[in-house]
Amino acid sequence: MMPLLAIGFVLLHAMSILLLPGHAMAASYVFLVVAPLLACAFAVRRGLMMGLAPAQGWSLAALSMLLWTLGMASSLYQDLFLSNSNLAPGETMLLYILYGVPISYAVAIVGVESRSHIQRGIDAVLAALLGYLYFVLMFSWTTLQGVSSQQSAQMIAYMFDVENAFLAVMTTVRFFAADAPRQRHLFAAMASFTWLYGISSAYYNHHVALDISPNIGTLYDVMVDVPFLVFILMAWRMPSRIPLTLNPPLGLVRFVRIGSPLLLALSVLAIALLVLRQRFALGVAGVVIAVIGYGLRSILSQVRQIETADRLRSDHTMLAELALHDGLTGLLNRRAFEEAIGREWRQALRTQQAVSLLLIDVDMFKQYNDRYGHLAGDACLRDVAAILTQAVQRPMDLLARYGGEEFVLILPSTPLAGAKEVADRLCKLVRQLNLPHDDSPIQRITVSIGAASIVPTHDALPDALIASADRALYEAKRKGRNRFELAT
Repeated sequence: MMPLLAIGFVLLHAMSILLLPGHAMAASYVFLVVAPLLACAFAVRRGLMMGLAPAQGWSLAALSMLLWTLGMASSLYQDLFLSNSNLAPGETMLLYILYGVPISYAVAIVGVESRSHIQRGIDAVLAALLGYLYFVLMFSWTTLQGVSSQQSAQMIAYMFDVENAFLAVMTTVRFFAADAPRQRHLFAAMASFTWLYGISSAYYNHHVALDISPNIGTLYDVMVDVPFLVFILMAWRMPSRIPLTLNPPLGLVRFVRIGSPLLLALSVLAIALLVLRQRFALGVAGVVIAVIGYGLRSILSQVRQIETADRLRSDHTMLAELALHDGLTGLLNRRAFEEAIGREWRQALRTQQAVSLLLIDVDMFKQYNDRYGHLAGDACLRDVAAILTQAVQRPMDLLARYGGEEFVLILPSTPLAGAKEVADRLCKLVRQLNLPHDDSPIQRITVSIGAASIVPTHDALPDALIASADRALYEAKRKGRNRFELAT
């Protein structure tokens, strides 16, 4: 339905010119004002659906269309009310060329992460400066009444060509690099418009306005409708209907996201260089602001990236710590123990000092769980883990949950006699907890411990030490529990 309405709009425009030859200019102006005004309205409509924040882009597209509408309305006023037949009245030309500022701003900020208000402020200052430089440059060739020579009019036409080509290329790059449906939808509409507008305006400005028909009111005017009608059709479509099969390379997406803010600074720099000949001080100021603005923005981006990297490192460290800790007791887990025993084994092998190991098992823990429930069992393990942690006196000693109701304690640089003292102390401390256990012979929680000690050799592995401690633990349980045994 919408394509048919667009075709009908073009045909109606053409018919009004043909059927009202005496009022062709006024009739044509109606369509030339309504077309961009409708484009503005459809951009606002899409903005209300997607969000009117500048970072969404549709409000900037609407502003661009509004500026162009005002330019055409100014041209209408000059022709119909002031009878000013000059090719390029300054006010009109300025509004026409300013339409590109919001699009340049959209290219620079849409889809670009910029949480900093300072960065957004820099972008806004550069956009405002770009508009002012356009104003100065435009009025170096024309006045409010218009240009004084054909050469000045041609310079303005060439300026339009350069601006339109720049906008067409940049919006196309953003379209192909967009990896989100909403961004691709926006830049599909902008790219379609800027290409069609650039081509039609180049033909119209050079071949029609500056050559065969300087005045509005010919069938050539119909071509001006087309870019705006295509934009309306694109804005009307839902994002899901815009082709998403391009699948841009991740490298291109990242490059465009990082480089997009540079485009605004480059635009300011280019126009400032053109202004240098007419207003040297202003041109230099524009160059300096463009360079400093982009430099400051880049510094802020680097700061944000460093902050993000620091947070990621912190999160990675925290996750690594969590991966090595038991969620129930807070002790190191079996994975951490296996890494530690290998490390301590290699150290003891180099120094030829003994390393001891204690395997600690909560006695009759299955019966405890069956009688008191698993929540009570978890609380019991936490209490036992806490008292064992308090009993570990040296920073080099390592206590871990081995699995289930079993704990393991590594005692570096400790002979069997030292391991015996530690095992005896642990048994006593757990008994002193006085955690009730009705199925235990002594009516409270106790532990059995198997202790082993070895001086590592090149032909032995840590598994030998673990196996010795496990045999000693089995012997302690066989002899009645609530005790420790030493490996022989």
